Amino acid sequence: MEPEEFIEFLSLAISQEKKEKIYLQYTALLPLLIQAGKFMTFDKFYEEFTGANIDWRPANELLKEAEEIQRKQNHGNGNF
Repeated sequence: MEPEEFIEFLSLAISQEKKEKIYLQYTALLPLLIQAGKFMTFDKFYEEFTGANIDWRPANELLKEAEEIQRKQNHGNGNF
């Protein structure tokens, strides 16, 4: 096995182990999530837990989008 292949294999194994640990946490919390009315799928839980759902666009782009959304909410979308 080439070093590059080994590194890729090791990275995949570490990633799988991390995902399995997070799954165990999810299954432990699932009854509480359901009871609180905040059920979410494992994929959604994993995204939120790992920060995979973070938007990495530049701040000025995010602010521009937020301002546009706020403008539409305050003034309508111009389609009367």
